[in-house]
Amino acid sequence: MSRMREGRRVMVGANLVGRCGIYCGACYVYRAFKDGGRFLDETSEKQGAPREEVRCGGCLGPVEDLWRNCRRCPVRPCLDEKEYVYCFECRDFEDGSCERYEGLSRFCGERGEDIRAAMERVRAGEAEAWLREQDEKWRCPVCGGPTSWYEEACHHCGESLKA
Repeated sequence: MSRMREGRRVMVGANLVGRCGIYCGACYVYRAFKDGGRFLDETSEKQGAPREEVRCGGCLGPVEDLWRNCRRCPVRPCLDEKEYVYCFECRDFEDGSCERYEGLSRFCGERGEDIRAAMERVRAGEAEAWLREQDEKWRCPVCGGPTSWYEEACHHCGESLKA
């Protein structure tokens, strides 16, 4: 899951590790952008955005490739100001005193993501294993196509994703 770039080992899909621990690969905008078709049309309509604007390359991708909501993410400027890449680098993450992070953690937990645990995995050098696990978690059990957080039915085969 890694490759060499300019003599450095680079994780494939590293841009899908959100700076806060969100798995960007399960974002409905990212999925619509990557998967296209009817799902892109539906996402475009729901978001009130032209198809060509429904795009995102993941949190660690270039800023110009981020979805409009991700560009306004309150975590980005906080981390940039402190010159951190990830939330786990901050003292406020460590002691749980970052209200912004704790609120985001609760919100993400409601859709099945434990972003604090994700940050701990990234800190421990387990980002590649975590990315593989997330890729597997956010797939349709019937057709194996990648899915997103809020889908009730797979946008590839139409099968229910409710357990």
